[in-house]
Amino acid sequence: MGDLLAAVGAAQTNIDRLARPDALRAAAEEISKVAHASGAQALLAASPVAERLVGAVLSITDDLVNLDSYLRGNQRVLIVDVNFASGTAVAQAARTARNAGAQYIQAAVLHQLTPVTAGANACGVDDLVVLSDEDHADDEPSGSTSSGLWW
Repeated sequence: MGDLLAAVGAAQTNIDRLARPDALRAAAEEISKVAHASGAQALLAASPVAERLVGAVLSITDDLVNLDSYLRGNQRVLIVDVNFASGTAVAQAARTARNAGAQYIQAAVLHQLTPVTAGANACGVDDLVVLSDEDHADDEPSGSTSSGLWW
């Protein structure tokens, strides 16, 4: 039970951290790098919390679109989420992207909350990138960057 409560606490901390403009911008820049490295053409938020992050990414790039706004067949899509635990939200977003005609789907999440999670295949994506993992529930001591992102 303690592990579950720690994961829930870490998830909320990660969400709260993105309320800081510097942390949101740093996270958006990280997601933008992943999107460009993968050749993504569209972004799709896997959760309501990720909508703000997707919006931030779209505001700093001019060559990506929101999947909800526009998708043409055979497009490369990057699913974005803040917290990753079971992979359910990513899997649901992957189904949405596939149904819209996406050819290649990668997911990028900021934080992995649990040590054992679903892999890319189980989530229905071609690749899964976790930008950091939460193997500690404390907020920001020595294990984070100045932007608040864990490394």
